[in-house]
Amino acid sequence: MKKTKAQLKGKLDKEMEHIQFSNHQQVLNHVYPTTWKQKLLKLWNKEISIPLVPISVVLVLFILVMGYPAIKSIEQRPEEGASDSIKHVDGSGYFYWESNQRGGEKR
Repeated sequence: MKKTKAQLKGKLDKEMEHIQFSNHQQVLNHVYPTTWKQKLLKLWNKEISIPLVPISVVLVLFILVMGYPAIKSIEQRPEEGASDSIKHVDGSGYFYWESNQRGGEKR
């Protein structure tokens, strides 16, 4: 077994003697970063996994909190016919609030 390993190693060394690895320092710098730039590049090179469920929950809560005032303002609007002062009046092809029309007449 040792003899076959030695023969295979010798054959492999003979076939690959013209191929040389020349980026020793670059690989070492990438694996063992020393400067802040190298450390940042190593961090940037990592895969970041973002959990989908918590991000979705936060996004839905944000939309609900931001949309609540708009929903409340729609609910607080008076219905049509609830007050005499809130009616549309047609004047010269334009529509006005009745309260605005009366205020214009007083001036």
